[in-house]
Amino acid sequence: MTTDYKHPLYEKFAPLWTKVRDACAGEDAVKERGETYLPNPAPTAENAAQRYARYKMRAVYFNATGRTLAGLIGVAYAKWPEIVTSNKALMQDADGSGVGLIGQSQLVLSDILQTGRAGLLTDWPKKEIGRRLRSRAEAEALGLVPRILAYTAEQILTWQHSNGMLTRVVLQETREEYEAGEVKQYPQLRELVLNADRGYTILLWVKYSQTGKYILVERVTTGLSYIPFTFVGAVNNDASPDIPPLLDLANLNLAHYRNSADYEESAFVMGQPQAVLTGITDDWKEKMGVLQFGAGNAWVLPADAAAMLLQVSPNTLAKEAMSDKERMMSLLGARLMAPTESAKTATQSAAETKAAYSQLSLACDNVSAAYTKALQWAEGGTSLSASQSFAIDTDFSELMLDANAIREIVAAWQAGAIPQSDAWAALRKLRVIDPGKTDEKVAGEIEAQGPALSLNEAA
Repeated sequence: MTTDYKHPLYEKFAPLWTKVRDACAGEDAVKERGETYLPNPAPTAENAAQRYARYKMRAVYFNATGRTLAGLIGVAYAKWPEIVTSNKALMQDADGSGVGLIGQSQLVLSDILQTGRAGLLTDWPKKEIGRRLRSRAEAEALGLVPRILAYTAEQILTWQHSNGMLTRVVLQETREEYEAGEVKQYPQLRELVLNADRGYTILLWVKYSQTGKYILVERVTTGLSYIPFTFVGAVNNDASPDIPPLLDLANLNLAHYRNSADYEESAFVMGQPQAVLTGITDDWKEKMGVLQFGAGNAWVLPADAAAMLLQVSPNTLAKEAMSDKERMMSLLGARLMAPTESAKTATQSAAETKAAYSQLSLACDNVSAAYTKALQWAEGGTSLSASQSFAIDTDFSELMLDANAIREIVAAWQAGAIPQSDAWAALRKLRVIDPGKTDEKVAGEIEAQGPALSLNEAA
């Protein structure tokens, strides 16, 4: 019998996955966690629950982590991946849900950046397992096309290896069944086991009640000599979970949220001016009754009385702490979401770009390698096919595009430090010049436009 037992490494990393996912999800998700991310500053005070609710409500969560995640995905897919596959149906529907291969890979990359882990399983219809159809056309006509299923870190419950091969992995799924016109969802485990004598076997276990056990509902023996499942990681594609790339940014983002709570509380409680009256008498107080404070209300004070406003001096410690964390978040990647504060040379821009996107580049390479293997399995069935490939372009040089970089390239060309052809080549790489245009075409267009739109002035 299989249970939803979780590998020790799963238990170790799961809290980190939850934290980063919450940080990316935004303010509602973070505040829903309550004291997990925002401790109650006065848990023993009178009406502590109500006071904490107002304290949390006033806090502001600036979602730098989620915005950075979206920006990184946009950067990685600024150009479509290069995909070579004979399974064209996968391009439109990778897993049977209607999501194509590129869309699915974007979700996988998002999972890698948030949790440092994901998984891909190449699956075939039961009718196709164990035999090779005569032609791809026959398979597609019968609807017997392979699928590539993606799993998040949270769905990969446990795994085992032997002699360098994956021999067992248990994946969490949801089973849908139609009962009396309603869709019922039940927890399902997909257990993949490799036996030396029988090959790769698929076992499906379903739990039909919360108090019940998982029962075996399906067993399929494939005859394959391997489990067509690959891990996808932030550092490499081995079975061990990697540190989530966005973890440091998420930690800072949540600390910034806590500072915001203190700042907003201080601004609300201490920020309102208080009227102070001196030298007044009891008779005057009874005569005036309730005093209305504001520009539209005049107070006629008795002789020798005085009125003043008591204003608390600003406490900027929480605000300064927020500003410090904003600078640190910028260094960790959130600068994607903000304009450059100062001029930088092309060399500085290049160095910062490489540092900012090194983890993104590595994650993209791992996603590409995993999808290449999954496509090869989908093509070969029982062996890998080198003709299948998937590659995300990790040349992020165009992200260095700024006025300083362009000016330095043009200045070097004008000073005779680099040939004109090399200057144009650099500008092509930055996509200032259409990469498809030859030097002759560029020169002709510049001459036709006249001196007012020369390359130097355009830069």
